[in-house]
Parts: sequence; structure tokens; C-alpha cells
Amino acid sequence: MMKNMAVQVLDKTVNFVGESPLWHPQRNTLYWLDFPNNILFSHHDGHSKQVKLKVMVTALGWIDHAHLLMATSEGLFKYHIDSQVMTLIVNIEDQLTTNRSNDGRADPWGGFWVGTMNVDAKAKCGAFYRWHNGQLRKLIRELSIPNGMCFDKTRSVGYFADSLEQKLYVLKLDVDTGWPTSAPTLFYDFSELAVSPDGAVVDVHGNIWIALWDGGEVMCISPQGKHLHSVDTDTPRPTCPAFGGSDATTLFVTSAACELDKTPVKTVQHGTTLFYPSYCSGVFEPAVTV
Repeated sequence: MMKNMAVQVLDKTVNFVGESPLWHPQRNTLYWLDFPNNILFSHHDGHSKQVKLKVMVTALGWIDHAHLLMATSEGLFKYHIDSQVMTLIVNIEDQLTTNRSNDGRADPWGGFWVGTMNVDAKAKCGAFYRWHNGQLRKLIRELSIPNGMCFDKTRSVGYFADSLEQKLYVLKLDVDTGWPTSAPTLFYDFSELAVSPDGAVVDVHGNIWIALWDGGEVMCISPQGKHLHSVDTDTPRPTCPAFGGSDATTLFVTSAACELDKTPVKTVQHGTTLFYPSYCSGVFEPAVTV
């Protein structure tokens, strides 16, 4: 069932694949990527900026007022927002030229999870890693397109998707450290639909908001796995939601124009960055401890 709210366009720039929207609560700024084009976007107080990056960055976190965390094919980097200097934190699969980074997200314990995948999306070549307190561990193996990593600290669980398999999984986490205490189990199966689960976030009630590539919506799923409602994006390939604004009640959504040249535009140009003000009870993304 669709909630009745018209989508609004935050930024009209067409992203080939817009990804990893991140509200920085200390700067009151939304950041996101067009990662195939190596562009970092920011939007503050009604104005957008672009920075051309030297490498392909696929996921973002925030460290402090001055720094973002960036995931690349070489590993995790500390990025100074004003000087644009990138400093290596830890290498991840940097010697494996057939793989690259993909989705990633900070966890509520100060860690950061990042997925890797084959550059040609070959099956079961990817993984999810967690970096926390100076320690890097490979935690989930044989993934094809790792996506949708998000966390519910109240229930001590994390979620992640494999877009190629069209499945969303849940993982129990230690309440004190955030390290997994169980193997992943299936949480929601999209395989009977012509969609792929992409980026996701968790709201204050523990509901999962997940973008559906080729589904034209962001689906909201309860902690019990029930489909509560969906948000129409008016473009077929939304990629990831984010909560932001002064009270985390605005829903932002990135989208992709990839392979949509012949797909008619309704009201929203494919690849633009969208928002729904005063829409939900979200939470701000936690800082990564470095």
C-alpha cells in the first residue's frame, strides 16, 4: 500500500548511479555519490556542490565535523572535507584486482561494514567486512552483490541484502561490541518479484526502509518481516534511502539513470536525488570511531 506523498527533487543532476546518501548531523549536510563517475555531492541550505574524486568511492560514513569515511576498491580512507585529502585507514582486498567495494555503513558501536564484489558481478565472489577498534574481520562470505547493510541497536541485529539473490538477511549482534553472535538467516525474500533489494536504513521503530532497484519504490518492512507500506519514487531505480534534516524526519533517496535511456520519464528524471520532508521517524547515522 503506497503512502500518499508526492516525491520532491532535491538535486536535478542526473547520476549514472547515485548511491550512499548520508546526512552529516554536525554539518547539516547531505552527502552522496555518483560512484561510477567518481563524484561526491553535497547539499546544504538549498545549495548543491560537486567534488571530482581521484578514485571510485562506493560508500560513505562520517567521522567528525571535518572528516568523512570513504570505501574504495583499496580499502577505507579518512577524507578531509575541506582539503579533500584522503588518508588510508585500512586496506581491504587491495591486491584483488577482480573485486571492488560496494555498499557500506557505520554501525552504532562505532564500526564500519563494507561489502566487496566482483567487478563483473560474478556470483559468490564478494563478502562483508567489519572494521572496528583497529580490527578488520571478514564476516560474511560468498556474496554476489552485497547491499542493504543497516542496523537496529535496540534489538541488537543487523540486516544485509544480496541483490543478485534478491534476498534480505538478518544477523544477530552482540549488544556490547556489535560483533555477530549468529549466522545470517533469511529475513525477506524478493525472488518472486522483478526487483533487486538495494540500500537500506532502519528507523526509530526498528522498521527497515529498503530501496528496490527496478521496483520504483522504497519498501518499509517491520522488525517482524511484514511489509508495512511503500514509497513511490516515480523512477524505476531508486538505490538507497537516508534519514536527515534537523530532526531526522526527512527521507532522502538517491536513484540511478543506468540503462534507462529508453524508459519514459513520469515526473521525476531518472538519476536525480529525491526527498520527502516530514515523512518518517528516522535516526541519524552514527559516527565511525577512528
